[in-house]
Amino acid sequence: MRRALLLLALLLPGLARGAGFDEFQVFDGRIGEPGGVDLNLHLNAGRRGILDGEGAPRNGALFTAEIGYVTAPWHEVALYLPVAKEFSGEVFGGGVKLRNSFVMPGAGDRPLALGFDLELRSQPIRFSATNWAVTLRPIIDLRRGPWQLILNPAVEVPLGREGPVFAPAIRGVRQVAERVWLGLEHYMDFGRIDHPAAAHGQAHQLFVTTDMRLGETIGLHLGLGHGLTHASDRWAGKIILSFDL
Repeated sequence: MRRALLLLALLLPGLARGAGFDEFQVFDGRIGEPGGVDLNLHLNAGRRGILDGEGAPRNGALFTAEIGYVTAPWHEVALYLPVAKEFSGEVFGGGVKLRNSFVMPGAGDRPLALGFDLELRSQPIRFSATNWAVTLRPIIDLRRGPWQLILNPAVEVPLGREGPVFAPAIRGVRQVAERVWLGLEHYMDFGRIDHPAAAHGQAHQLFVTTDMRLGETIGLHLGLGHGLTHASDRWAGKIILSFDL
């Protein structure tokens, strides 16, 4: 089960004009034992400062069920099933995502853990610039004492349209109690790699987060985010509820 306690995410599934933030999630490259199953419930909601008619709901909520299964000490597969609702009341499906995570065995006991996510998604145009896309997400996870730093320098590859987009994320966390962590997360979208967006057209979303263990098998992740640029979501919140089954 991922130690970065995932999510009943109260977050705006907004997109900058390139790769989209239909979820705000940093991956730490640490998984459970083979045969383990985890269920993560994401409830995302937020409000944009601008409406450009592209991508996921600009003012609304997104519920996603994520079901993960650890097939080997070095591999986890996860299925995402999102459903969106705009504040206007319209409800629509968000397609499907399939993520394969490849990690270092025993990463939970290492000060440095490395991994790689390969994610394939099929989503309607309201969620993505193309119906089909691939995410290539390297994972660098460093831990020292109560501190943790996670880097996800992800590349989004829309299939059949335009070029790949550089959309990295970074997460810094400090453990403040036996079962409580506080952190900052920064999500970025610089636009196409071959034609980066100007500074005002880039998306930069900063979150303040807290993680809590509510028992041996339940985790809770809360976050409140604010956009740092005009192309970002004005406000976004996330709550992430996770279960080890």
